[in-house]
Amino acid sequence: MTPSPTSRLGGFAAGHFVITALCAPLLFLGPQLFASVSSPLQALWMMVLYLPAGWIMAAVRRWNRPTPKEGVKAVLWPALLAWGWAFGGWLLLICPSLLSGIGFWMLTSTYFLACPSFVFMLAALGQNADLTAWSTFGFTWYLSIFLAGLLPPLLFFLGSLLPKKRLTTAKNVIE
Repeated sequence: MTPSPTSRLGGFAAGHFVITALCAPLLFLGPQLFASVSSPLQALWMMVLYLPAGWIMAAVRRWNRPTPKEGVKAVLWPALLAWGWAFGGWLLLICPSLLSGIGFWMLTSTYFLACPSFVFMLAALGQNADLTAWSTFGFTWYLSIFLAGLLPPLLFFLGSLLPKKRLTTAKNVIE
């Protein structure tokens, strides 16, 4: 079946929320254990979960291999949504008005909406020496936002391209 871009976006969202549901309980493990979970290696392990999720979703929904244009849409739509959420929350957070509270809650809710990306961002912040200075949020911060939004749909898409076992039926068996 050739899926529509909306079907691929829905498939990504379903896989994405399953991965988040698997990773989100890490928040409740305790401060010491959670601090060790937010290392770059664990963040990458969480991101790698998108490969089998894409493979499973493509097998369950019987997706065909997409054209390059469909592939770009399958990666770009979820990434644009994530970047809009992250940069929108960030801009509201640094806004010196009552909107900063909304921005804070937007960014904090990312843990429950996109746990692997949130842990990836924590790992990126952990690599910076001084978390209190506004200058800390420089190139590394924005590169991390870019990668946290791009890696999940990209890895999910690459997982959906993995070969699937085809079942033979009596109709397609050559005797």
